Amino acid sequence: MKLTPIAAISILATLASGLELPDLTPRWLVIRPEVGVVIKEDWPTTSFPAAPAEVSRSNGQHNVKTLLCFVVPPCSGKCTISFTDPLTATGSRRLQLFTLGGCPAACKTTWISKPYTDLHKGTFQVSNTGPAAVVEDFGLTFNCPNIVTKYGFELMPVWDNDSVTWDIAKGGLIITCN
Repeated sequence: MKLTPIAAISILATLASGLELPDLTPRWLVIRPEVGVVIKEDWPTTSFPAAPAEVSRSNGQHNVKTLLCFVVPPCSGKCTISFTDPLTATGSRRLQLFTLGGCPAACKTTWISKPYTDLHKGTFQVSNTGPAAVVEDFGLTFNCPNIVTKYGFELMPVWDNDSVTWDIAKGGLIITCN
């Protein structure tokens, strides 16, 4: 592309004037977890890959939880946590979401070595397809970060019989920036 002298002067004048560039942050950015780890009460020293991710409990025992780490880029506006498109959902089909005191390490985090469970952020009622209904909301929407920020989350079952699985690359817990 050849610039005319007038176009070049116009561009340089704009740059030199210190005009703020428009916000080019994409709207409705969908962020998926970068790390997913399944941990099982019955195997407290073993880490399982999240392929698929799973949350389950059977007769009040055999708890299975999924730990996730999201890396959220700088983004203006509000971020919202939601759950969508499970592979399977049976029993109560409810998931509780908690923050973690750090992100889980892939293939190294176990039931006994996971970061501490921190704040209850909400509860989802999962349908067999599409988005889950929010049953409890204690902070599922928050101000998006101004810098790259890591968020660790723990999903756990609700009630005695519960089972939900999902593919973290296609569904499950997501964060949207809008």
